[in-house]
Amino acid sequence: MFIPTMLKDSPGLQAELCVWDAVTKAFDEKTSLAVHHYPMFFSNASRRREIDILIVDNILGVCVIEVKGIKIDQITAIQGHQWSYTNFYETQGSPFQQAEKQLNMLCQHLETNPLLYRRLSKRVFIALPYISEQQWRERGFDKQIHVPLPLFKEDFADRQRLLKKLQTFALSEARGRMTKLELAKISQMLGIQSTNTHSVVLDSYLPFSHLYVIQTRVDFDCYKRDISDALSRGTKVYILTYTDLQIIDLEGYEEYMKAFQLNVYRGEQSVQNPINSGYFIDGKNIKESLLEIMAEHFPSFNSGQYKVIHQPIEAHQIITAGAGTGKTHVMIDRVLFLLMTGGISLKLIIMITFTNASTTEMKKRLEEKFIMLFNLTSNSQFLLFAEEVKGMKISTIHSFARSILKQLAHEIGYGQNIQMRSFKFEKKRIVYELLNEFFSIRSVEQFLSTKLKDYEFVDFVCELWEEMEKKGLTSEETERIDWGIVSGEKATVIHEMLRYIFKHCEARLDSLKYEENAITMGDLIRKLKVFTKSRNKMIQLSKDHFIFVDEFQDSDAIQIELLASLQKFLQYRLFVVGDIKQAIYRFRGADYKSFQELQDMTKGVAYTQTELQLNYRSSASLLDKMHPLFECWHKQGWLTYGKTDRLMSNEASQFPNKDWHVSASFEEDLKKALETLPEKQDKIALIVRTNHHAKRIKEYCISNNISTSENLDGTFFKSMPVLHLKTLVEALLYSNEPKFVLNALQTPYFGCVIPYSTLVPFGGNKGRIMSFIHACTNNDFKQYVLSLRTLAPMTVIQKIIFDKQLFIRLPDYMEKKLLEENEEKRCSKEAIELAVLRYEKNLQHLMTLIERNFPSQHVTLQMLRDWLQLQISTNRTENEPILNQSAAQVEITTVHRSKGLEYHTVFLPITNSPFNAVGQQYFLEEKSEQTDKEKVKKLGWKVKVEVERDSVEYENNHFQVLKAYEDYEQFKEETRLLYVALTRAKQRVYITIPKKIFGECWAKILIRGGLLDRLEALK
Repeated sequence: MFIPTMLKDSPGLQAELCVWDAVTKAFDEKTSLAVHHYPMFFSNASRRREIDILIVDNILGVCVIEVKGIKIDQITAIQGHQWSYTNFYETQGSPFQQAEKQLNMLCQHLETNPLLYRRLSKRVFIALPYISEQQWRERGFDKQIHVPLPLFKEDFADRQRLLKKLQTFALSEARGRMTKLELAKISQMLGIQSTNTHSVVLDSYLPFSHLYVIQTRVDFDCYKRDISDALSRGTKVYILTYTDLQIIDLEGYEEYMKAFQLNVYRGEQSVQNPINSGYFIDGKNIKESLLEIMAEHFPSFNSGQYKVIHQPIEAHQIITAGAGTGKTHVMIDRVLFLLMTGGISLKLIIMITFTNASTTEMKKRLEEKFIMLFNLTSNSQFLLFAEEVKGMKISTIHSFARSILKQLAHEIGYGQNIQMRSFKFEKKRIVYELLNEFFSIRSVEQFLSTKLKDYEFVDFVCELWEEMEKKGLTSEETERIDWGIVSGEKATVIHEMLRYIFKHCEARLDSLKYEENAITMGDLIRKLKVFTKSRNKMIQLSKDHFIFVDEFQDSDAIQIELLASLQKFLQYRLFVVGDIKQAIYRFRGADYKSFQELQDMTKGVAYTQTELQLNYRSSASLLDKMHPLFECWHKQGWLTYGKTDRLMSNEASQFPNKDWHVSASFEEDLKKALETLPEKQDKIALIVRTNHHAKRIKEYCISNNISTSENLDGTFFKSMPVLHLKTLVEALLYSNEPKFVLNALQTPYFGCVIPYSTLVPFGGNKGRIMSFIHACTNNDFKQYVLSLRTLAPMTVIQKIIFDKQLFIRLPDYMEKKLLEENEEKRCSKEAIELAVLRYEKNLQHLMTLIERNFPSQHVTLQMLRDWLQLQISTNRTENEPILNQSAAQVEITTVHRSKGLEYHTVFLPITNSPFNAVGQQYFLEEKSEQTDKEKVKKLGWKVKVEVERDSVEYENNHFQVLKAYEDYEQFKEETRLLYVALTRAKQRVYITIPKKIFGECWAKILIRGGLLDRLEALK
């Protein structure tokens, strides 16, 4: 689209029209956007300055052209960006800088849309239509390196020359051409409306899919046109064929197959009683028996996925999705099915994911799906769907719960704008207050006789309180806990203290929460109990939604109850997907019996249950090796693994008969595995139970110069970028304290090391030391401190990053750090690049978190320092961003962090570490028929006191009973962890079984599962 200027007369207009005419001849109006005089308002709103000519093109990106209708003899000098003129309407100007500023302002606005972030190539040119290139050279301007090459008179006379010239220089170049969607989004954000008023919308009924069964090529020829029409409209096509077909005859077939819109499955010609040729729309008239025959005749056709996607609109579904069975793909296609066949609005669809990362990934996948359909069909409705995704309710269960609490906050005495707080300090203060009250009417001598330190007891109580909150106990349930009985005077005083504290602590804390209109993260779930059983409260929420819940096996009792009440009171249609074999978050309160509990709570609801067994990750050979192990665990009662749980695969093995290895140590195997990885992008995962184990493996890899990336649990706030930023903030905050400033100077922000020996002569005089530091740094740091008087702290920090070229300095800094860790052994280039990438990613993530936590208030240095200190001290849940890199072929990860990921080769390097080595001090009874009936849960506790060289233990009568139950449940959870770890592998598994095994550990589970017996059989 070309938009000419409305001006009839203005200085320099004729020169601009000369350039405009050349631009409109060089570009295609149908695919490019050009504007003559696009208005730009400066950020301080003080004035307006128009862009002379703006071009937006899929190849060039965003291009700003500043036109100067000046002749060569009117330019007296060019110094840097400053041009000096004579006999012109101004004596000086900075045309390139002016255009660059306009471009940056414009692109900064456009890139606020996530779709356009880092997708814009940026170009700036000065157009001189009255000056030839020869004249420019004669003045010697071409030899000045600081003077950008302008567009000359000759460029506007030759279309090809102009296009080539515009492509030669860019301030920044984005990867790949811009898509139709991106160009359309830019037009929208620029406020430019198409003059074409015709809009394409979805038909009142557009089929989601066509399934064709084809026996002969003649049949294919009959359906060919119908297939092409369906694909061009956005309808997904499945072809089940008994013969080879000329798919190439379908126009654009490669793009459709790449987008999984065209799916061709080849069956065996020798099949007896083949299915008659025909086609089915949206799964109608395909009975269960026919679907089973299709799966039998066409092994690569995923009948389970097809069944799930094509269930009637009103269906409630429970899907058991084994490892690697493509559940995300199924969920997205089910959403499309609802949109296309049922006319369901995206606003009625809610998707619950397990983590924030999963939420982001789901949104990204949905957007990409709609954009892909738009690019294939040019149907603008798909573009609108892509736009609507950002407004969809796709969130974690905690975010979803928070949205419900905001709507119903008045029902429990809160205001709408509920804040989130940890109340850690307040909880500890309440415990001390209640202890003082308890001993105000009792002798403290009894407590002193136990030899239990008060602060240790308070910590124990706070941990127990956190556990109750994590398990979803309400204030009433906490007060009604069954504490059992104890024997002995010393145990009795501890027992009575616990009963007194937990009878009153929740009420005290609730009063504080009401005052501050704030709740804890645990409250997001447990306060839902107030609503879930009340129709009058629940019906205040919107009804008739379609809710998708991912990783349902990791839901806790309250979450399941919420889902049941949404269905019961608000007629939600349920779509829950998960795999109880992968339920590995029991320690957070998750209940691996969640599917059965949901059905028990929604009696009368007919669920369609489907098992997804076709695995797209692991080779068939590898799954065959795993199957007997899983089957044995099932027989022993450790793993739920029935006939429908067995994973099937059509993937071939790259290492026939050499894909399953068991040895006493992993070191030699790791070297061989690295040497035999088929492709550079293939990854090896060293999967361990804990961060401590990961550290041991990392130390081995460093000592053997093996580049690794780490994907661990809750390590973000202990990472270098966080610690370095805190150091920098403290130096800016305490700028007269030498120790803080010296520490900051040693970070990569400055990279300046001042030896402490040089400070000795100053005798500890802070003033003299600071003067010496400023002299050594040319007063750089001092200037940044002074700038805090006029600039915000985050602005100063960003300025330091830019001025001091942090990211350029990082490689040298990281090389030195790696040399220190590796005892001066030379580090590989890959290891350095990986360390730099990790630092950059973590720093970006930190900046995002700061922005998210301080969105609408001015951040002071003190606030920032306090927040960082609190997170570093207490936050063990925030994970480091996953690195999308190819440098390190080895990744060290915990099982929990590996969930949902896949690797070419998996190692279990540490299997003999006991998982019950640390004794737990308390156990809370799990949900059962008895606890539901009595509304009371048993709690077992034990306190161990070290007295000189001996120790004394106090416990109640519930402790040993609950411990025995918990030990067995933990054993089953560890078995599920092993299942998750093994099923991450695509081609090879290496298991370490050391000669010495201590206590309950992975090695014992593997051996008792018959691992070594089958290994002998394989030999």
